[in-house]
Amino acid sequence: MKVIHWTPKENKSQILENGILISDTWVSCSILTPFKNLNRWWLDFLLNDKEYIGIIFELKESDFPLVHSHWCIDTYQKQDDELNTIEKRRYSLSEILRDNPHSVFNNLSGLKEDYRKTIIWRIGNTVDDSNYLDKDGIYKSDDKKIIASGLRLIKSNPKKAEKEFFDNSDFMEFVFEDYEVLLFKNVEPNRIEKVIKTNTNYSYNELMNEIKTHYNNV
Repeated sequence: MKVIHWTPKENKSQILENGILISDTWVSCSILTPFKNLNRWWLDFLLNDKEYIGIIFELKESDFPLVHSHWCIDTYQKQDDELNTIEKRRYSLSEILRDNPHSVFNNLSGLKEDYRKTIIWRIGNTVDDSNYLDKDGIYKSDDKKIIASGLRLIKSNPKKAEKEFFDNSDFMEFVFEDYEVLLFKNVEPNRIEKVIKTNTNYSYNELMNEIKTHYNNV
């Protein structure tokens, strides 16, 4: 599983020499996909006018534990009685583990499994919306039923699954558009495989092909 870390281009020589260093709690990356717009979603969302480069490297077991979730960019803020911010910092791994344990992964196999299930859940939710109102009027979802619907479509019509979902850049962006990986450990410079510019149409198909093969063999 490869990831991409976007950084201002002036950091290139420093990163190639020293690696990606954790200077403020964690560093943000995205799981690399076949889809350019998804790979650079956060870059476009933040609308930063700096010129960026993408640092590509392979995740290793030594990178864990790490966080994979959406809107991880949230920070802790403390305010005074007049609602002025008096403290602002990034959440630590222990705080994320305490408040959102499902977003913390301890190994590569667990992260891949969650990535697969997220795709299958969204496919199932698209073809068979199982949301319902509980007794308090709150929308809930039957996750087991939704995943079963996704798997049923993949097994019964694999060509449709590939065309409309797995190979559909709009769908995959819908699924993972605001997801990111938070790393809490430095990345050595010898692990850097490629440096790309923001306009590079670079894609990585290995992970998606692995997921397709996995479900074709289930």
